[in-house]
Amino acid sequence: MRILVATYYYPPWAFPAANRWAAMTKYLKQLGHEVTVVTTSAPVGPSDGVGPGEGVVRTSDLNSNPTLRRLLRRAPIGSEPATLGATTAAGPSVLLTKVIVPDAYLVSWTPWARHAIARLLREQEFDCLITTGPPDSTHLLGLALGRRRPAWVAEFRDGWLFEPPRAPFPTGPQRAFERWLERRVATQADAVVGVTGPIAQDFRARLGVPADLIRNGWDPDSGDSGDSGDPGPTPSLLDERRFTFLHTGTMSGDWGRSPRPLLAALGRLIDADPSLRDRVQALFVGVATGEDLRLLDDPRWRAVTRYGGIVERPTVLGMQRAANALVLLTSPNTGEATGKLFEYLGSGRPIIALAGDNEAARIVAETGTGVSVPPHDVDAIATQLRRALDGELAAEYAARGLERYSYPGPARLMAQTVERAVSARTARGSARHRVQ
Repeated sequence: MRILVATYYYPPWAFPAANRWAAMTKYLKQLGHEVTVVTTSAPVGPSDGVGPGEGVVRTSDLNSNPTLRRLLRRAPIGSEPATLGATTAAGPSVLLTKVIVPDAYLVSWTPWARHAIARLLREQEFDCLITTGPPDSTHLLGLALGRRRPAWVAEFRDGWLFEPPRAPFPTGPQRAFERWLERRVATQADAVVGVTGPIAQDFRARLGVPADLIRNGWDPDSGDSGDSGDPGPTPSLLDERRFTFLHTGTMSGDWGRSPRPLLAALGRLIDADPSLRDRVQALFVGVATGEDLRLLDDPRWRAVTRYGGIVERPTVLGMQRAANALVLLTSPNTGEATGKLFEYLGSGRPIIALAGDNEAARIVAETGTGVSVPPHDVDAIATQLRRALDGELAAEYAARGLERYSYPGPARLMAQTVERAVSARTARGSARHRVQ
């Protein structure tokens, strides 16, 4: 099969969603498929390597424009990681978030991506187009091509109207238009993919679309697994004299995800046992807002918290394997299973998931890799932190069934979905020909 992929984030740097497509592309090629990726030329993080690359077509993007970046409250291009670590919590201008349906990428990137895809389709024959979002406007590329498009797979890494990461649009006409767009994409695509079970189930129940479930996974060939790859020396951020609880990735985020309950639980442990000030470390690595950094500096837990900034991906993976326990921050939303979870699964370390009854909690329980607690239950969090310190979580660690979250498994499922989409497209074409 010749597959054309439209995705905004590629290749990865600090974005697990892009890690998915870096691995997916590699393994689809290993399975014998030809893959071409259309993506942005705008940097999505420091040192993210935005060169063209083999089989990658990069398009113009207004997000490279300094004025637009200021409106979006984004760091200037070329900012050092430390600058991103102190990013303001202020959101982008309402002109971009409350006016354009479904999102600002519709005007900043989509027109150039559509032009690039149309040109590729004129020059080459592709069997399938995969649009993967967010941003949700990426899926409108499939609609815009009309009958000129090949078979089309629409992949949703987040729900669109199901547990959206942003507030609804302010006017009724905007909300109605967005509902129409979502339904149009879901019903016109030849196949729909949800990255979590709740996302796929929502499409089935609400829109009557037989969505496939293709979860994330880690790539063992790139060192995402403790069984292969070179983890390198223990990073200096890890204090071997202390028991380290490690969190990697963005600290706070959508749906109310916050490190505050975790830090409050640490504070309770210190109050109950002051000796922990010299024996415990809660280390955070990744993007943090200014509010996050102020929270870490609170005198109640300052002695046991540390922010390591933004570090390169191989170092992060090594830290995950060297830490004593890994902390996963999520929200109560049922569909949330942050991409960092799948890196954690390959670390061989027990996971404490602040996850409640969501997809992340189900995966942790299913794989026997740790425990889950409601994300805002400070008492429950403190109990599990104490159990980790006492060695109970390490003793109970019994990983199982991890192969379903390891590549090439997800790529095989995607290849099957592509084949079904192509068959469905061919069948519909034959039916139209018979009617004519």
